[in-house]
Amino acid sequence: MAIRFVTLALAALAAAAWLPPAWGGSFTISPLRVDLSRSTPAAALTVRNENDAEVVVQVETLQWSQADGQDVLDPTRDLIASPAVFTLPARGSQLVRVALRREPDARRELSYRLVVQEVPPAPDPDFMGLQVALRMSLPVFVAAMARSPARLDWSAVREPDGVLAVTARNASDTHARVLGFTVAPAEGTAGAFDQPVAAYVLPGQARRWRFSDGKSAGAAAPHYQLRGRTDAGEFTAELPIAQ
Repeated sequence: MAIRFVTLALAALAAAAWLPPAWGGSFTISPLRVDLSRSTPAAALTVRNENDAEVVVQVETLQWSQADGQDVLDPTRDLIASPAVFTLPARGSQLVRVALRREPDARRELSYRLVVQEVPPAPDPDFMGLQVALRMSLPVFVAAMARSPARLDWSAVREPDGVLAVTARNASDTHARVLGFTVAPAEGTAGAFDQPVAAYVLPGQARRWRFSDGKSAGAAAPHYQLRGRTDAGEFTAELPIAQ
């Protein structure tokens, strides 16, 4: 499976809102995730140029953690990507190899991000628009030597402004991927909140979602039910509101 990045079509917006035209490229990457381990310390990706003009691409490896429910990316030497900078010919492709430079952790999965980004060419002297650099961030997971299944603990609180905050805490040593969920009052059908966007929860970390529809009939409900899906399948959880 590959994700296609296409040129941003701002020409119509430019005519309507007096914006300058935009320029951008198009490429695909496959696969969209890298899984490494002690027995498989290297992997390969294919980057394909979908344009009729060559494009310069750079690859960066970053350590991936989460703090206060947000992703944090830091430079790392644990991974190496080769080549780190390359030119894709028109309609051509490039194989990028990713290799682990350290031993996997004995108990906890390691998490990284591989950022693949276009390096825009110098614009023509008469170009008056915007240049758009395409950027893709792929997850890289390094399995621990002793694997354990992912486990999420769910909780909910009502914040001072009335917002319902739902938190998933990963108590295991393996990442979990939440594909989507719905939160609804335990009694009645009003006031349901949907979260359709997939998100990772890294080992030992937490992710928080805030629902601010204060007009919902269930906004003051004392107890909610959560129904959702992860990579492991469907699940349900009871969410009494913490006081």
